[in-house]
Amino acid sequence: MWDRHPVNLSLVHMLPDVADRRGVALAPLLGRAGIGGDLEPGRHVARAQIATLLEEFSRKTGAPGIGLDLAAGADPLRLGPSGQALLGGRTLRECLHAHMRHMPSLQGGVRIAITESEGRACWRHSFADSDADHAGVLNEGVAAFVLAALRAVTGEAGCDLHVRLPHRARMPARDYEDKLGAGVAFGNGVGIAVSFDAAWLDRPNALFGAVPPPNDPGATPPYAWDQRDERVLMETLELIIAAAAMSGRLSLVDTARSLGLSPRSLQRQLARLGTSFEAQVDAWRRAQAQRYLVDPMLPVGSIGRMLGYRDPAHFIRAFRRWEGASPARWRGAVLARNGN
Repeated sequence: MWDRHPVNLSLVHMLPDVADRRGVALAPLLGRAGIGGDLEPGRHVARAQIATLLEEFSRKTGAPGIGLDLAAGADPLRLGPSGQALLGGRTLRECLHAHMRHMPSLQGGVRIAITESEGRACWRHSFADSDADHAGVLNEGVAAFVLAALRAVTGEAGCDLHVRLPHRARMPARDYEDKLGAGVAFGNGVGIAVSFDAAWLDRPNALFGAVPPPNDPGATPPYAWDQRDERVLMETLELIIAAAAMSGRLSLVDTARSLGLSPRSLQRQLARLGTSFEAQVDAWRRAQAQRYLVDPMLPVGSIGRMLGYRDPAHFIRAFRRWEGASPARWRGAVLARNGN
């Protein structure tokens, strides 16, 4: 199979550090995969090249399970919108669906689905046009990365997880189970499947932090917004807007619910501050659009999705209202002014 689907090199951002720790020179391996220069984030290559690079790295290090070690060094925030979205939802379900929605910004030809049956949820991930054995290191890295994200978002450290990988085992099954903390099976040939307790899907995102206990005299009630809490309210509102935009659930009703307020109460609080939910969203989108557009490698369509627009045309119209020019024209002018 010829897997020519584009992959952003940010997918392997952890490789240089791991190679350095293992004393492996990357340049010859990059050449073997036809990837010239450095692993510059934002540059795209074919996924077959990434698979070749990782296979060569596995051989050079003599570590058949190197994909699991690479996943341990991965930083979701360095994967662009798809990685940010994976940690940004209010629940695990929102995180996974937002990750799926933004996957095209990281790589093409990926099929992801979430199913539920008899109290179990299953996250399925497969690469189109991919040879399972050639992409073995990559698939193992993806599986380990997703397991870590599941545990981080749910706060669960337990072992109620099972992984099925599409290729033959590259090392003893016990080694996989010890490294992943999960049951492992091999050879389904059609992609990765990770199953877990379906109740995890609707748990609040543990990364948002715990609410201070009510009997703590030094704790400020996080949702009792009054005039003394104006700064906290606005900072919290911006965080919620950013996360909701990534997950595609940007609405007054959902935002108010996250704050423990009725929509009317939130609007009253904002009106007292001389603003509104709509105005705050608009201002946040404008500022973020300007920030993202100075990166010439980010497609305009991806920026629109990051800002919560389902249709790129809606983003373009909004940007014309803000700046009097299309995003592409505005970007061109800024880059020319900066000498890029």
